[in-house]
Amino acid sequence: MSKKTGFGTLVSADDAIDTILAKLRPVTGTEVIAVENSDLRILAEDLKSTLNVPAFDRAAMDGYAVRSEDLEEPGMLKIAGKAVAGKGFKGTVRKGECVEIATGAPMPKGADAVVMVENAQLVGQAVSFRAPIRAGENVGLKAGDIGKGDVVLKRGTVMGPGQIAAVAIIGRGKIKVVKRPKVLIFTTGDEIVAPGKTLKGGQVYDCNSYAMMTIARRAGADVTYKPNVKDTLASLTKALSDAANEYDLVVFSGGTSVGARDFAREAVAELGRVHVHGVAIKPGKPVLFGTIKKCGVFGMPGYPTSCLLTAKLFLAPAIRRLAHNHFHERRKKIVTLGHEVKQDKTKQLLLPVRVDDHDVAWSTFKGSGAITSLSESVGYIEIDAGDGVLAKGAEAVLRIIG
Repeated sequence: MSKKTGFGTLVSADDAIDTILAKLRPVTGTEVIAVENSDLRILAEDLKSTLNVPAFDRAAMDGYAVRSEDLEEPGMLKIAGKAVAGKGFKGTVRKGECVEIATGAPMPKGADAVVMVENAQLVGQAVSFRAPIRAGENVGLKAGDIGKGDVVLKRGTVMGPGQIAAVAIIGRGKIKVVKRPKVLIFTTGDEIVAPGKTLKGGQVYDCNSYAMMTIARRAGADVTYKPNVKDTLASLTKALSDAANEYDLVVFSGGTSVGARDFAREAVAELGRVHVHGVAIKPGKPVLFGTIKKCGVFGMPGYPTSCLLTAKLFLAPAIRRLAHNHFHERRKKIVTLGHEVKQDKTKQLLLPVRVDDHDVAWSTFKGSGAITSLSESVGYIEIDAGDGVLAKGAEAVLRIIG
């Protein structure tokens, strides 16, 4: 149920996300980059292999390469030579012979199985085998992993360690990926100062932008940081107007409430459209989202905890939408409450918590202005609006945001 306030119409977090994602369109364009720089990038092509992996039959274990027909029963075989990775046995394994072989080494001609070292005993220049073996046992067959012409990775794949390894194993040094959305981040407020500078009376350091830059980069954005924008309607309007021509998304914090010096809604409405202003969550109600031309605009609350939580909730999925990254699942687990929690009557409560070794959750919330509310937490618990109390020991769903 919505409620009329100074913000307009408060919407639920889910409705806000749906609206935001519906107004954003994934960026266009691709680029070719080195494979080693492709972590978290989105593949823009179906990647086919031009070779077989492995390129030859190879030993899957350290041991002895044998002719399986020679070991239909336990017996003794003479050692004819050695094969190691990168240097195979040049001859042919003949009846009554075996070859000492290392994992990854090419299978010698004539051999069709590998007996593990544990199942053999060296006796001079011969080996005693304790058990029979089947053809193909402990052998990695040519093209058994990847065949020439196989699609190794499909377009849209999110690159990670396993995917990068798959590209490397087929010999590709470069791949085509989707361009990253360009995101501008700044904060408003005459009292905000970038870290590294000297504070004057009444000033505070800008932690919001640094946190949002990290969230945006992890979600797949190419991020630019702009120094603080002054607390005037003209300054904010100009900053947004200039940015809308260059960036896919603009994100700022502060000025999103309904006070005399809160100009976010007015500035966005003057240049484009406001789609969300006010979400029925606590903390984090003063969230604004709009569009200016094709550029999305986020206004986040000024208090650090509110800013970080709303950036996690709304900014991260928005950037993944722009970046063509459709693979994401908020991690969660069931925990029990270490103390009772009172519901908020009108808004969903997002309670930052730490969790002990017994999966008991304890609140870390110290107020929307306290950055340690989140730095000391592993995630948050969603508590629906109501006029009741969740008892100590009650189960809750923890959303992990690390």
